[in-house]
Amino acid sequence: MTSSEQNEPAASPSASLAQQAPAAESVPLADLVETRLAAAPLGEPVKALLTEALGSPQTPGNSPMGRIFLDSVSVEGFRGIGPRAWLNLSPRPGVTLVVGRNGSGKSSIAEAIETAFTGTNMRWLGQDATRTSNWRNLHDGAKTEIEVKLTVEGDSGRSTLTRAWTGHDITDCVGTFRRPGHGAAPLDQAAWKQALTDYRPFLSYVDLGRMISGKPSQMYDSIATILGLVHLSAAYNHLGLQEKALGDAVKAAKNELPEITAALYALEDDERAVQALVAIETKGRPDFEALDGLVAGLPSDDDGLLAELRAAVDMRGPDLEQVGAAVDRLREALAGVEDVRLSGAEDALQRAGLLEKALAHSNRHPDEGSCPVCGTEQVLDAAWAADAGAQIALLRKEAKTAEDARSELRSAARAAQNLIETPQRIPAALTDPWNEWLACRAISDPAQLVQRFHDTALTLADACAAVKDNAVRELEKRDERWRQLVTRLASWTEIARTAADAGPRLGHVRKARTWVKTLTAELRERRMEGFTGHSQRIWEKLRQESDIDLQSVSLQGSERANVRKLVMDVTVDGEEASALSVMSQGEQHSLALSLFLPRAATADSPFGFVVIDDPVQSMDPAKVNGLAQVLHELGEHRQVVVFTHDTRLQRAFTTQELPVTVFEVERGKASKVNVKAVTDPVRQAIADARALASTESLPEAARTHVLPALCRIALENAFVEAAWVQHHRSGGSEHDLQSAVADADKLMKMAALAFFGDIGRTGDVYRELRSRCGPRAVDLLKQCQSGAHATGTRIADAHRFVTEISELAQKVRKTEVAK
Repeated sequence: MTSSEQNEPAASPSASLAQQAPAAESVPLADLVETRLAAAPLGEPVKALLTEALGSPQTPGNSPMGRIFLDSVSVEGFRGIGPRAWLNLSPRPGVTLVVGRNGSGKSSIAEAIETAFTGTNMRWLGQDATRTSNWRNLHDGAKTEIEVKLTVEGDSGRSTLTRAWTGHDITDCVGTFRRPGHGAAPLDQAAWKQALTDYRPFLSYVDLGRMISGKPSQMYDSIATILGLVHLSAAYNHLGLQEKALGDAVKAAKNELPEITAALYALEDDERAVQALVAIETKGRPDFEALDGLVAGLPSDDDGLLAELRAAVDMRGPDLEQVGAAVDRLREALAGVEDVRLSGAEDALQRAGLLEKALAHSNRHPDEGSCPVCGTEQVLDAAWAADAGAQIALLRKEAKTAEDARSELRSAARAAQNLIETPQRIPAALTDPWNEWLACRAISDPAQLVQRFHDTALTLADACAAVKDNAVRELEKRDERWRQLVTRLASWTEIARTAADAGPRLGHVRKARTWVKTLTAELRERRMEGFTGHSQRIWEKLRQESDIDLQSVSLQGSERANVRKLVMDVTVDGEEASALSVMSQGEQHSLALSLFLPRAATADSPFGFVVIDDPVQSMDPAKVNGLAQVLHELGEHRQVVVFTHDTRLQRAFTTQELPVTVFEVERGKASKVNVKAVTDPVRQAIADARALASTESLPEAARTHVLPALCRIALENAFVEAAWVQHHRSGGSEHDLQSAVADADKLMKMAALAFFGDIGRTGDVYRELRSRCGPRAVDLLKQCQSGAHATGTRIADAHRFVTEISELAQKVRKTEVAK
């Protein structure tokens, strides 16, 4: 079988599918917190604050989504895989082993799945560049692409995750996520982005070592994350920011109050200061209405004189330095024009103008033969026009100096007049000098402008200075002390009002924060107990003949503590010891699995799958048997995909009669990797039936009873798989499906569950089967049912019957959701 032919789903769930989840598969944190909050004896304002702080449990992304399962993965030009290779999986709980010798390409597939999701691979972190540069296949690296098909709980179709490379570096890639009904989006916008860190579903042999050899704080964080502490801590910190802001407002009003009251007491002979003191010292809450009345009178006075004085103080007259520069330039421009006027340039300019006017007149009256000025006949002819044009050109060239001088004079005059600005408000004492200054804008004669501009500027500047000095002295005579104080009073009033309003809310925030803190401590302890219990159960299965007993797993410190660590207490033959100091390499890896698997099985994780690469190394045979049991238990609620070259794990499943689907990876020339199914419940039953049909001299009882029974097993497994897909796509809970499967004790009930999600609709099965798979399908189903009866069923051609059942099973297991 080629890689392209390997397209069958994995094994069906075991008979224990309806069993309860392990302890780690608890109620999602968001649901638990919502229930506790609803029952909490808190006031509505406090609950509203908590609801806001806790926010939505959904991780930001392109849209909320249900649990995610792997449907298939195709890899091209990546690591040890050249031409495209496929691994097709059944997107539901169960254990799948992907086996193959070292170098076959199986780890390349495992790393491809992780890299497709994350853009990198944990095995490469911290490695030298020479060891991470060969990520592109050496034989067929023209195109490097990974495509992962996903089944998302509640979606009607499959989603596609694609990662493609365009450059030479491993980071030169683009990830895209396409989901039915949502279109395509960059992968970094997917809803599981944060969950990849919190509930990382990938575990390689290198990761096993890192889980128990990392820094104490890293080991702490990896476990604390799944306990829900991050979500609650975020709410606690959010409330803490509110508490600080409200507390700062109260503190600011309190700290500034002594200075305000001291300043008011210093002006106690002023009735306004006395009124302000009374308003501030009002019992309970300051009289803000009285304070607002005092503050509101600040900007104005009865006669408007104060405003006039303030305007005078702020008045700015002409900038004499700029005025002087403008006057100098204007005088130089006037001198330049005068120099030109006395030179030949001015005469040339005048003559050129005169000739231009005569030539223009001749052009307008070509038939006129006499000069319009002197009356001389026959002088304004073509020869005269040509000579006049030549003279004009020479004169204009000679007159350019005069033109430049006049242009500079106009520019200097505009620059001077541009310095004249009109203020928004002109004090009465400055009205006349300022109007004289503004009148300079209307002077067109540069000679007159230069004198008036200079004189009025000096006059206005002196007047502004005098008015400002008078205003300053007058303001000093008035009650500026009160006005300065009332400005501070206005500022304090706003702060005090905020503080007064913040008081009740501050109390609510503190109650809300205390509730979150208490709940966090409680849930942390409860969830840690569940996590520890799950880890201990896993360890008991993995340790087998080991004399080391895992007593407890605990967290010391808090998320923000500098010193925080994961503590694992063990005993060796009853004596207490430190876990990592007494364990062998195999025992340490078993302990790492005991920590990783509960984390991957937490209810808060959106990942319904776990990908484990090479977990068997350093394990003795007894521990491998225990690992098979652990993976089987996890596979009742998670899609477990294990890549291994060690045949002992497959044998451990077989010898302990644990259901498992096995694929084998083979590597050919030029990195051509093929994946073929080794065991599959549907295929296995078909293979057994085909082998029975090929038996020479097949007894009649075997033909009428055993052969249809084997084919019935194939159909049952196909219906189970279709039922899971139908239920999953409709968004139903796994617990409900497990219960339904347990109740479907007959083939027709299982078919009804597969087609309609309802075991009670057995009467509609034949019609639906005929519609989907053709009329022959109903006869085949009836023959499989009849095989269980005493009379059996008559089968004319055993080989054809098995082939038809095989084709029917494949159609059933690929069925779509009933409309």
